[in-house]
Amino acid sequence: MKLRPFTRTLVVFGSTAALALGLASSAAAATTSASGTGVSANISWNWSGCCSLTAISVSVSDTKSDNNDVYAYVRVYSVLHPDGTDITNVRNSLGSGRTVTNSGMRWDDSNNITGIRFVACVDDAGTDTCFRTGFIDNPNT
Repeated sequence: MKLRPFTRTLVVFGSTAALALGLASSAAAATTSASGTGVSANISWNWSGCCSLTAISVSVSDTKSDNNDVYAYVRVYSVLHPDGTDITNVRNSLGSGRTVTNSGMRWDDSNNITGIRFVACVDDAGTDTCFRTGFIDNPNT
């Protein structure tokens, strides 16, 4: 399956998230991570005004030898899409101990981006097991 950086997906969350949030020295730059059994994922990005995320870089690591793929994505919330739009689906099919990174991505919205959540998932039997951050506010809106 060929992935595109801004694929929209529907994911059912199976559990709570582990959250680590840090802001870089610039008010526009941000990082966060989400992890749980079998998956660890990190993201960095820039808030660019009210309506853009730029320099998005997502890394997702498989942390368990269980033959399950892992993936991570960003859910972007805006005035027009208060339930969120899923972007930047990054999948890792390489196996335990391996990391996949996709960088240089961006997202532009015609309405104010109110915030995001970052989600890391294990593609296991039945409903995928996902771990997500809390809501991260856009400091420009």
